[in-house]
Amino acid sequence: MMKKFLPSTGIIKWQTWVLLFLILLGTFLRTYHFHDWMLFGDDQIRDAYITSDVVTGKSPLPLTGPFMSYSGNGEHGEENSFHLGPVYYYFQMISAKIFGNYPDKLAYPDVFFSILSIPLFYLFLRLYFSKNISLGLTGLYAVSAYFISYSRFAWNTNLIPFFVILFLLSLYKFLEKNEKTHWIWVLSLGFALGVGFQLHAIVMIIFSVVAFLVFLVSIKRNYQVWKKWAVVLLVFLILNTSQIISEAKTNLSNTKTLFRQSNGLALSKLKNDADCHIEANFFFLSSYSSGNSQCYYNFVNLTSGDGRNYYLKNFQGKNDFIILLTSLLFSAVGYFFLIYYNKKEEDAAKKYFLRLIAVYFMVGFLIMLPLSKTDINEFRYFTFGFFMPFLFLGFLVKFMAQKFTWLKIYLIPVAIIFYLLITSNTGVISAEAKSYSEDNVTCSNLYKTNLGELEPVVQYMVSSSNGQDQIYLGQNSSQRIILDALTYLLKQQSVEPVKFENKSYAASGDEPVFYVSCKIPRVLPTNTTTKANNATAAYKKIGPIYVYQLNSSGVSK
Repeated sequence: MMKKFLPSTGIIKWQTWVLLFLILLGTFLRTYHFHDWMLFGDDQIRDAYITSDVVTGKSPLPLTGPFMSYSGNGEHGEENSFHLGPVYYYFQMISAKIFGNYPDKLAYPDVFFSILSIPLFYLFLRLYFSKNISLGLTGLYAVSAYFISYSRFAWNTNLIPFFVILFLLSLYKFLEKNEKTHWIWVLSLGFALGVGFQLHAIVMIIFSVVAFLVFLVSIKRNYQVWKKWAVVLLVFLILNTSQIISEAKTNLSNTKTLFRQSNGLALSKLKNDADCHIEANFFFLSSYSSGNSQCYYNFVNLTSGDGRNYYLKNFQGKNDFIILLTSLLFSAVGYFFLIYYNKKEEDAAKKYFLRLIAVYFMVGFLIMLPLSKTDINEFRYFTFGFFMPFLFLGFLVKFMAQKFTWLKIYLIPVAIIFYLLITSNTGVISAEAKSYSEDNVTCSNLYKTNLGELEPVVQYMVSSSNGQDQIYLGQNSSQRIILDALTYLLKQQSVEPVKFENKSYAASGDEPVFYVSCKIPRVLPTNTTTKANNATAAYKKIGPIYVYQLNSSGVSK
């Protein structure tokens, strides 16, 4: 008896150490130079202002959260757009209260839930796969450059992977146990549904539909389970209390905004939906794409509008051709195995898992149909199904292990596949790390800045302001995001910037005047009060940014 126990214990212990290593590796990749390399863009600046105002007592708790782009009449702006729930702001506020009110501290919930998603993903995979396959897939997720990148800054959508897995894992427990479902999973489902409902409109709809379908199935099997669903609903309502209050006060204005515009259904949207799912399946595993985190190929449209071969016209080399073949083949095989194992699986518990995944995918695909257009083509919109390609790869490995058992020869192609995927992800990670270490982020992106590149600029301005609490701050309009980010960081140092752009500023006293640019400007701004110009002013280069300090008379200091 002891002899049988020891080998089993050894295997479990070995696999536990591997899982621990993967968690530590994923933690390292998600936290290395977290402060210095953190992105700080439009959405992050907006959320930081909201959170900071609440934490410092300037504003009450918000009843709604971030607005959704391309919603309602606002389309690209906040006005008349649909607003999510405020739970993400609440997470930021808790973090700010505990760790401090600063941009990197506001991103702690993102990295926290991203790290927790690693062991949770393993538990999710173990519902169907063996320990070894689950560990391999978890390892790929832990080193995924895409998910690492989206865990290193503050954004409400960054929490989606964790809550998707928690949601599906909890739903599975309802399907498997029904009225015997443990209360921990009842509360987990309420928590996942309540938070996920507020992270993104797409997730909000998918979670609601899938949860309702599972509710119908479980009630049909045993009516007594309604009590546990009542607890799920109660937790959900508690977490969404602020939204309910807001809707009551505004006559359901936010809900009306969500359904104000009807996009309809067209064949072109069906094609775009399929195209993006196919490429996302490849991208979430490899983190490689010629489309720069966007759907790039028209897989379904095999020819261009003029009838010529689309791929011959648009492909730029063999890498694009390899992506085409790999993505199409991988998705085709993956969806085939999902159907195949749904029919062949004899284990009741595993069959519940497969059916849940199939329903979740179909709901997600249908939900994306009316949204599929050129504006909704970034992979982040498809994060709700991020786990699908990992399952596809698991199906492939399982099938090969079952069919090619002779001398375990299947391990050779499996090892090659995993090696290529790990190499692809680590290559992207290395390229991004090099860009950050060389201060090559802020001036190469019109929409994001880098915290570590801006802080020395802020320190220089504060130390050069002779203790004054107001300065003039300007920059080239093409780099507006830098001005907005510097403004927020200066306010954190109790310095109030007066912003100006491009050609002129108006300073009549001894206020410090700074002008920043990513390149040496041909002409510096003119002081409209003194009519003085600073075309030959000296500058100080701080990282990638040129900083000009002028005085109010228009003469370079």
